[in-house]
Amino acid sequence: MSSEKYVRTEQVHIDEVSCQATSTIQWFVENKNKKENATHPITHNNKLSVLICGKDGFAAIARDIAAAKGSIDLVCWGFDPGMELVRNGYNWPRAETYGDLLIAAGRRGVRVRLLVWYSYSGGKVQKHMPGHTHGKNPWTIQTGDIAVQQLNAVRSLQLIREHARENRHKKEWNISGDKLAAMAREEYCCSWYRAAFAGRLQGISIRTRDGDSGSIGESLDQETRRPDAVERKLFTLGGTHHQKPILIDFAYNDGKKAVAYVMGLNSLTDYWDTPEHCVENPLRERGGVKTKQERAEGVKDVFDFDTLKPYRDYACRIEGGRSLIPVHENFERAWERAGGATPTNPYVCSAPPSALLRKAAPGDSTVQIVRTQPEEEDFTIKDIYFNATRVAAAGTGYLYMENQYFQYQDWAKHLLAIRKKVIAGWNRNCAKIGKTNEDLPVMHVFVVIPAPEKAQMVPRTYDTLATLGQQDGMTGQVKMIDEANERARRAEAASKQYAFRGVTGMRATQESLPDVISTANRIDKPSKPILEKTYGLQVCVAVLNACEFNQARRQWRYREIYIHSKLLLIDDGFFTLGSANLNQRSMVVDSEINLATNDPRHAIALRKRVWAQLATEENNGGNATPQEVEKTFKEWVKLMNRNKKRQKSLSNDSIDKQMKGLIVPLDDGRSSTIRFG
Repeated sequence: MSSEKYVRTEQVHIDEVSCQATSTIQWFVENKNKKENATHPITHNNKLSVLICGKDGFAAIARDIAAAKGSIDLVCWGFDPGMELVRNGYNWPRAETYGDLLIAAGRRGVRVRLLVWYSYSGGKVQKHMPGHTHGKNPWTIQTGDIAVQQLNAVRSLQLIREHARENRHKKEWNISGDKLAAMAREEYCCSWYRAAFAGRLQGISIRTRDGDSGSIGESLDQETRRPDAVERKLFTLGGTHHQKPILIDFAYNDGKKAVAYVMGLNSLTDYWDTPEHCVENPLRERGGVKTKQERAEGVKDVFDFDTLKPYRDYACRIEGGRSLIPVHENFERAWERAGGATPTNPYVCSAPPSALLRKAAPGDSTVQIVRTQPEEEDFTIKDIYFNATRVAAAGTGYLYMENQYFQYQDWAKHLLAIRKKVIAGWNRNCAKIGKTNEDLPVMHVFVVIPAPEKAQMVPRTYDTLATLGQQDGMTGQVKMIDEANERARRAEAASKQYAFRGVTGMRATQESLPDVISTANRIDKPSKPILEKTYGLQVCVAVLNACEFNQARRQWRYREIYIHSKLLLIDDGFFTLGSANLNQRSMVVDSEINLATNDPRHAIALRKRVWAQLATEENNGGNATPQEVEKTFKEWVKLMNRNKKRQKSLSNDSIDKQMKGLIVPLDDGRSSTIRFG
């Protein structure tokens, strides 16, 4: 699949007197913005707000749903009717639930359409629709017109409390309030879904959709690196719809109050957290006990916790503007397909609401909505990632990536290929401007990722990191590969010795290595000096940890912050965020939707907020001049290593053990010869 078809070519004239030229940067996929045929229009009249983490993101969504007058269209990877978007207490329901928000909207005349990815096997594994994929046998179910009309979370809790009081003489109902709340939640979700699928929730329609194996297979056939048979089967049969946009009041009152969200946040309770990422937060769900798999794999620094681990993600709120039109069209196409329709031509909004067509005003942002949609051969998210990286690699600034899955080796090779050309050109021409090879321009790459979600994801992560010479953080995989190669070397030496003595039957050992190890052996793995001299790159890879002193246990505890983010931020001039991860799934298999903007105001503000949260205010990059970026990069590396040292310190002194910021080096001791991404 070509990743250069989006590149614009133009002729630039150089002034003979000043020896200067003026050109424009191509951030967007401009070939999709052709006049009269703009499948992915570049729009200029959008008001943006970037929200970090679930607390702020979900709260804004709750306000907009509560204010909706005409329509609410939700696309979800998973949907939890029982989650509270805003949380004011510690026992369920802590506030109005997502399901109740939609019920209230439907009852006041708002058309609510909910589109959720669902497959029979995938639902069993992911458990992403509580009350439908699991928890389908609660203590009771509310049926009948009256019960459905009265359905809400508070009533579900009241019903089980009344039942427990009436049956308190029975041992099985002599249970705690927490247990009752959990049982009430299960009943509520099950009753909500049964009523929704039966069409008995006023104003609410629900549809589910599954991946299209045929389209996924065709898109994989166009990839440079094709998955093996096992991984291909997982992709084609297990393709998901990973989009999560929300569109509210698109056409109501000519779109004057229309608002949309493009985000990575899933509509599930586990994804709620605050930007502070506390080690424990009772507003997160319970269930932080170390799993059997984690214990068996010997995962480092994992304690038993009361609540789920911290989660990090982003949402972008778009208030009005033309970019809402492709968000609407994306929904309508998917809704039609989920309903069984196969339109000859993709749905196009022929008469957009007039308020969305207003002229751009001060404070507005330029936006392009990009997608992965195999059914429509739409891979513009991959195009935007590769194009933005191409632009970044041609300069000397920074590239910041925060992503759940760092598993797309083609992207890493693309970055190196562009940088190699840039540095080769510099070396040829630097003398003409009075510079030397020692003055070569350096680009700084900041990568923030979690430890791979599953051990089988270690090989893809290793390959991508190794391409950039950053494989050392995958300590378990490095050790396994080194040991396997050493065994092969010894066996090969023994084979040659036996052959010298005339003994036959010894096999060539390198050929018998697992494919994962053979693939790793073929990766160039540039050293730090080569990375700098040949590519002009400096790269750091961090994971995020929270820390706290537990008074009850009298010990410092550290905990992984799970990166669910999908953010690419470049040179204070561009960012894209949404649902797409940096892996083959998100680029060509699963449906995804992202927002891309070249608004420097938002890019600068976002960079300062994010870097200050992760690495303290003093390491937020300042004005992002080359000197400040270089200094910030060095300080990040120092801080990561200091934090790691603090974690390992045997001292009980708070100064010696307390981290500053959240960044630490990647250190994953797992290994695997099974690969899937």
